Amino acid sequence: MKLPKKWLCDYVDFNVSDDEFIRRMMWRGFELASADPLLPDISGVITGRIERIERHPNATKLQVCTVNLGDRETCILTNATNVFEGAVVPVAVVGAVIRGTEYKVANLRGVDSYGMFCSGEELAISDADYPGAEVDGILILNPNTPIGIDIAVALDMDDVVFDFDLTPNRPDCNSIIGLAREAAAALGQAMKTPEIPHFSDDGDASSYAGVRIDAPDLCSRYCGRVMTDIKIEPSPRWMQKRLLSVGMRPINNIVDITNYVLVEYGHPMHAFDLACLKDGQIIVRRAAQGEKVSTLDGKTFTMDEDMLLIADPEKGVGIAGVMGGLNSEIAPSTRAVLFESAVFVGSNIRKTARRLHQVTDAAARFIKGVEPVNAYLALERAIQLVTELKAGKVVGETIDVCTADLNPRCANVDVSHINRILNTKLSASKMSELLKPLAIEAVPCGDKLALTIPHFRTDIESGIEADWDIAEEVGRCYGFDNIPAEPITGPAFLGSIPKVFRLEDRALDTLVSCGCMEMYNFNFIGPAELKALRLDEGDEKLLAVKILNPFGEDQSLMRTTLYPGMLESCRRNLNFKTGHGRFMELGNVHLDNNAVLPEERRMVGIAVFGDNESFFTLKGIVERLLLAFGVDNASFTAGGGRYFHPGRRAVIRVGDTYIGEMGQAHPDTLKDFDISVPVYMAELSFKALCKVEHVVRGFVPMPRFPVVQRDIAVTCRESVTSAELAEVIRNVKIGLIIENVELFDVYRGVGILPGFKSMAYSFTLRAEDHTLSDDEIKHAMDAVILSLSQSGAALRI
Repeated sequence: MKLPKKWLCDYVDFNVSDDEFIRRMMWRGFELASADPLLPDISGVITGRIERIERHPNATKLQVCTVNLGDRETCILTNATNVFEGAVVPVAVVGAVIRGTEYKVANLRGVDSYGMFCSGEELAISDADYPGAEVDGILILNPNTPIGIDIAVALDMDDVVFDFDLTPNRPDCNSIIGLAREAAAALGQAMKTPEIPHFSDDGDASSYAGVRIDAPDLCSRYCGRVMTDIKIEPSPRWMQKRLLSVGMRPINNIVDITNYVLVEYGHPMHAFDLACLKDGQIIVRRAAQGEKVSTLDGKTFTMDEDMLLIADPEKGVGIAGVMGGLNSEIAPSTRAVLFESAVFVGSNIRKTARRLHQVTDAAARFIKGVEPVNAYLALERAIQLVTELKAGKVVGETIDVCTADLNPRCANVDVSHINRILNTKLSASKMSELLKPLAIEAVPCGDKLALTIPHFRTDIESGIEADWDIAEEVGRCYGFDNIPAEPITGPAFLGSIPKVFRLEDRALDTLVSCGCMEMYNFNFIGPAELKALRLDEGDEKLLAVKILNPFGEDQSLMRTTLYPGMLESCRRNLNFKTGHGRFMELGNVHLDNNAVLPEERRMVGIAVFGDNESFFTLKGIVERLLLAFGVDNASFTAGGGRYFHPGRRAVIRVGDTYIGEMGQAHPDTLKDFDISVPVYMAELSFKALCKVEHVVRGFVPMPRFPVVQRDIAVTCRESVTSAELAEVIRNVKIGLIIENVELFDVYRGVGILPGFKSMAYSFTLRAEDHTLSDDEIKHAMDAVILSLSQSGAALRI
């Protein structure tokens, strides 16, 4: 919420520095997002009057100006053509800084210039900030502007805008008045409560307009005031400046008044052109299915029966709580208006705004919550402004259709319980004193406080939760920093982390040890990303859950696989010229394969790319991950999705349990993701990993007798995998221990028949109780060669 300091000072005597104000507000729970001057990054620019203009002796386009700065005169050179003697202009004197540039004495063709005249563009202002700011040339100020004053003062922009991050439970502070209440309490000041006179006349408002609520469950109060003799013209400069300071664009006096009240009181308002309402009647009703409404921004929306509509007897004239209708907007020809101030159910406005993708300033406030008393006050404030600006004439009394309970809420709270919550020893009278600046009336009654809760504090419960809510208020006012710190007391117990979380940490830690960096991708994808995976018809990855209110087509589906996000992360990093990368993700995918709820699966994704990365790099990472789960007997067999290169893909299993798949991404898939280098990726089922996990921590003695290392090279058909032959070697029955079977060479070429390849393995032989003899070693090698030959692999000679 933006809070201009000058606007705040209408209600509070600002008696501290800006930093101290920020500190006090922070301790009361209001975190500052920013504090920006209206004229930022400018210092040393003052007003000056040009007394004389002479030609430059050595340059035809330069003029030598003698400028009166109030306490002195100086010489400034310019080539601007719109300056003249007597003009009051902004002057950046020597030492001035404008957006990081410091201005110094400059010598131009032999004449020194002790500063520079400034244009509106250089000061970063527009005509909305000061008339004539967008002229092509130097900014010419009002001739009555005092000289020698800071330019921010001259432009009436010597203000600071505080921007506070509000917590969701404080919708009352989403207004100048609301923050002023808190600021007054923080500064120890009495708030200057605005007095709003009630305006009325002898006319009959019902002869101009009427209101009917057909959906009282969605609208608890609808107030309206009729104004005639409307004069549409620009709002005064002071109002325009205040609207601009909070980021709102001035339009005309009537619309600006509704926006001004929106910011000041935090309650959305709207003004209808009465001439555009059939019989001047307003009907608050649910929309008909398929009913269309055109809004002020020129868009046409199709409504459904869950949305609330503001209508006349013939048509919709506005989407309740979101935006007014184009067919009833305020125009230069408007002569009579109906001001609306209503209370709509926030949850309904939230649904409407999201379905229509129209989260306006009004909708945001309705969503956070508005209350019925403030609706009336905001309307009265708007009528006051219209009257003061002589923009119209009020007719009759307020039209007020209300089903809301306007009675003050009361509650009783337990003082001793509040002290236990806060670890304080405050008396009931002290708590009453602390609550008074917040407009919470608290009367001590023994060990109780009888509360009258102000209408705007909708966050304070009046039931069993009141003790906790009031404890928060007391703590804020007393100062949490004044509460003594004490050790936590209470029964101690041994906590534990569920096994599934420990396994997740194990998986992530293992992948980090392999050089992978964790990535987080959106759970949403688009149809184009699924299409890029070239999935077969019937593939379960096509069973995507459709989002009812997506941010866009590219995020309209819940992801069924981690691959699109991984590829997108690779593409992004390649665009940043990283050159290489190893990434991992532990996340959920969702498949719409259930009539009740989609199936959610936890998956582990790995992606690598770069000059030194290959299929075997990825395979090594996967094997290391499996080993961390106690799996050393996984099988890698040819197979996998069409998004993989057909000759560089594998399905991973442990026994009969499917773990996942891995491979090199298909070139066509990479092309669709705009990736020009090979990417190797894997996706494993975390549930399957947990199922096969069987880490047994134990110790075995080091071998007492020496091991014998041997190498063997065999030829076999191309279709035979290295894992198959390695398994054959491990399982040879010879009464000795065969360990550390590793493939160290694959050869194709001269001496090897077409369709065949040579693979060389190293392994070790040992016995538990003696040193191997030559005969034992020879017998073992013969058995290995025989087993390999029986598997189709011949010894290479």
